[in-house]
Amino acid sequence: MKRRHTGLLVRIVLAGVFLLAGWQMVAAGTSTAAQRQQESAQRIADYTPTCDGKTMRPRDTCLVFGGSGDEGGSYQTMVDRHARQNSPEKLAGRDRAWRIAGTAALLIGGLTLLYFVLSLIEVIRYGADEPQAAIAPYQTRFFIFVVTGVTAVLGWDTAFTDGGTGAWIAGGGGTLICLISGAGFVSSVRTRIGRKRWAKRRGYTFEHSDPTLAQRLGWSQSQPSAGAVVSGTYRDRAFYVFDFTEKDNRHTALVLALPGEVPSLSVQPKEKEGARLTGGTDPQWADHGPQVVAAADKHYPWAFMANGRSVWAKYAEFLSPSGASLDRRLDGLHKVGTDLVALTPPRT
Repeated sequence: MKRRHTGLLVRIVLAGVFLLAGWQMVAAGTSTAAQRQQESAQRIADYTPTCDGKTMRPRDTCLVFGGSGDEGGSYQTMVDRHARQNSPEKLAGRDRAWRIAGTAALLIGGLTLLYFVLSLIEVIRYGADEPQAAIAPYQTRFFIFVVTGVTAVLGWDTAFTDGGTGAWIAGGGGTLICLISGAGFVSSVRTRIGRKRWAKRRGYTFEHSDPTLAQRLGWSQSQPSAGAVVSGTYRDRAFYVFDFTEKDNRHTALVLALPGEVPSLSVQPKEKEGARLTGGTDPQWADHGPQVVAAADKHYPWAFMANGRSVWAKYAEFLSPSGASLDRRLDGLHKVGTDLVALTPPRT
């Protein structure tokens, strides 16, 4: 609970900082042409070249060894350089940079504020103690998507205007991360909204999370909370669909009841080279291996496991499975489960 409250506090503080800083930067970059002309004239009039800390006179020359070669020169050369650097056009470019940076800060601040509001709504709806490990963090992914998108736009704009390695890196890196986080955001929305709609259309039950589902299914006690849980009956067999996190990787799990008991079985996906029945498979299946593999290839060519009166599968895909994908996988598990029960070897 303290983590959730601390996160809310950090988000509202960051939102305030970004919004205030953005407003100040936009204000600093807002000036009229007349104001820039006046500022440019004032800067040029107030400038006196110096060399090694000493004020120069009109006939002096400043020799600089090393550096970029733009620091020294004659008195008039340095005056002309300063005038170019402080021309109304250069000041307009400075103002433009301030406005872009300020707009970006305002956008990030607004998004952070939105992130805070969405998180606060979840705390109000589900409580501060709600487990978050298995729930796709759409707010975070949307935040990263927009921030990296803004970074990419600013990077490309600077790269094509002024050049610079940093700008090219910001543009390219920002674009790549933006695409990845955008896909993650779509996946999160598909899980939170799409799965809920799929459950409603099919007449199933949807729960935001279930902290004890993994334990009730007999999985390891160390398994975290299940999120985006759909439960119901598929062709007279009870099932669960849910998300969970294992070793920092998010998985979707499907668990379907069987009409009879089967010995423990672990089947590798169709594209897997080598033995398809792997560790954890009961020796009683030894004489039925080809039939099991044939049933899997026909109905469910992905990895799955079975034991007792249930068959289940878990997989980590780049995008969360759609309702149509879940329908196909449930149908496949149902059919392969029927075949497994029919093939079940007699207990010895």
